[in-house]
Amino acid sequence: MMRHYETSDSIREMIAYFLPFCDDKITLQILLRMSECLEPWDEADALYERIRQKTVIARKKNESRALAQYAFEESCAKTLYNMSKPASPFYSDAPFWVIPLGFRLACALELPDPCAFSPLLDDDSDQHFRFM
Repeated sequence: MMRHYETSDSIREMIAYFLPFCDDKITLQILLRMSECLEPWDEADALYERIRQKTVIARKKNESRALAQYAFEESCAKTLYNMSKPASPFYSDAPFWVIPLGFRLACALELPDPCAFSPLLDDDSDQHFRFM
């Protein structure tokens, strides 16, 4: 099992990979900063609510790329929040969804290698399929 700092490092790497390809960078940038240190993880709950509002709007407009991005962002925010050991955490499966939703985002962005967003998906990685 990965330690929390390894999980936040993995999330940070994925977000940094996707950032140049996404039109809406605001909440991705906040997640990136949040993943860089331990202190603001408890603020990820409020960020999740902000992302959720963007999801609702994107769903009404049927914006598939935005929906893929926000689903990925939501899973990252939930994971960081749960790592703050809150009294009312999100479901414990939150970290499980980060990589599959990252893959969905890579496909929605039509990136040439949809697995390149995470070294955890590299066959040569010593951390292959380890996440939180």
